[in-house]
Amino acid sequence: MSDHDLWPGVARRLRAQVSPREFETWLRPLKLRLEDSRAIFTVPNRFFADWLSERYLSAINQALMSESGNHLETVFEVADQEPSPAVVTPAPAEVPRELSLNPAYTFSSFVVGPCNELAHAACQAVADQPGRQYNPLMIFGGSGLGKTHLVSAVGNQLTGRDPGFLVHYTSSEAYSNEMIQAVRFDGIQSFRNKYRQVDCLIIDDIQFLSGRERTQEEFFHTFDSLFQSGKQIVLTSDKMPRDIPGLAGRLRTRFEWGLPADLQTPDEETKIAILQRKAAEKNLVLSRKVASYLSRQPESSVRVLEGYLNRLMAVSRLQGVEADLELARQVVGPLVSERQVGVDEVLGAVASHYGLKVADLKGSRKTRDISHPRQVAMYLARRLTRSSFPEIGRAMGGKDHSTVVKGVKRVEQLMAKDPELGETVRVVEAAIQGGRRGG
Repeated sequence: MSDHDLWPGVARRLRAQVSPREFETWLRPLKLRLEDSRAIFTVPNRFFADWLSERYLSAINQALMSESGNHLETVFEVADQEPSPAVVTPAPAEVPRELSLNPAYTFSSFVVGPCNELAHAACQAVADQPGRQYNPLMIFGGSGLGKTHLVSAVGNQLTGRDPGFLVHYTSSEAYSNEMIQAVRFDGIQSFRNKYRQVDCLIIDDIQFLSGRERTQEEFFHTFDSLFQSGKQIVLTSDKMPRDIPGLAGRLRTRFEWGLPADLQTPDEETKIAILQRKAAEKNLVLSRKVASYLSRQPESSVRVLEGYLNRLMAVSRLQGVEADLELARQVVGPLVSERQVGVDEVLGAVASHYGLKVADLKGSRKTRDISHPRQVAMYLARRLTRSSFPEIGRAMGGKDHSTVVKGVKRVEQLMAKDPELGETVRVVEAAIQGGRRGG
C-alpha cells in the first residue's frame, strides 16, 4: 500500500475520533510518506510535532494499524523549508478575533457594595500602582457579577493616564486560538513577543485553560516572563484557582501568589443602586419602588436584571408611558413568573427520550447515537434556560463553549430540513415544560 492510498483511510478514522476543529487544526495539515516500516508525517515545526506526540499519537498509531494491517513506527518530521520573504497568514475566517477594552467600563460607573468592596479596592490599587501590588490579581465569581467591568476599568485607567502604557486585554479562549494559529503558521515567536512585551496583561475567563496542556505550558512561560519583569497580570475566573479542574499545579500556585478577590451576589440595596445607575446612564428616571421590584426577582445575575430594565425602557418609550410599577409588573412579571428550567432538567428529559443515561450526554463518546442527542440537549438548554454557552458546556461535562455553539447551530440547521427531528424536539420540550408546570 502506498502512502497516497493509506492517508485517506487514516484521515477518515481520525476525523471520527476528534472534533472538527481539532482535525482541521492539527491533523488535516499532515503529509504522510512511507519508508520501510515507518510512517513519516511532515509537520510545520517542532512545537507542532510535540503537540501531536502528546495528544494524538495513540489515535494515529491505531488508525495506521487498522488501515495498513501492519505495525508502523510513527515519526514526526519537521519540514525543512527555506525562509520566504512572503508572510503567510491564516485565512480571514481563521484569524482569532481581537478583543478590546469597553470604554464604558470604568471605576466611576461601577457600583460598590458589600458584595464587591474587596475586588473593587484591589483593582483600584493595581490601576494606581501596576506591578507593585497584588500581582497577579485574580477576580473570581459567578456570571454577570461585574468581573469584566472591573478588570476593564483597570485597563482603561492605565491607558487613560499614560497612552504609552501597553495594556492587552483578551480571553483565555482567544489566547488559545491565537496560539494554535501561531503554531500552525510558524509564528510562535511573534506570538510570544506580543504577549511578553506588554505592561499589563488582562485575561478574562482563565478557567477555560482547563485541560489545555500546551496552552497552559505556553502561558506558564509568558506569566513568568511578565512577572519577573515587574509587569502586571490581571485574571478573571468563575472559581478559585484551586477549584479549576485540569489546571497545572504550577499555574495554580502562581495564580495564588497575588490576591484572589471574589465577587458575591449583590444584596438588594446594591441591586437597586446598580439598576438606578444603569437607568440614569440611559436617561431614564427609575423610581426606587420600581428598582426594588426588579431587584427582588429570583435572579442573581446583574446582567439579567439589566435585561429586565432594557425591556421595561423599550416598552415605556414605545407606548409613551411612564416606567412605573404597574408597567414593570406587566412587562417583567411574565418573564419570571414560571419556575426556571435548569440544564440538568433538560439533560434528564433528553436522556429519557433517547433511552440514554445523563452520563452518556455528559461524556466524550462521539458516536452518532450519543452525539446527536447531546446536540439536541445543547439546543434545548440554550432555548429553555438562561444559561450561557460556557455555563451549558460546564454542566454537560466540561464541554468547550464553542462545541455548544456548534451543537445548537447543527440542530437548528437539521430542524429546517427534517420535520421529524422538529417534532422530536417539540415532544421533548413539551415534556420539560410539563414537568415545570407540575413542579
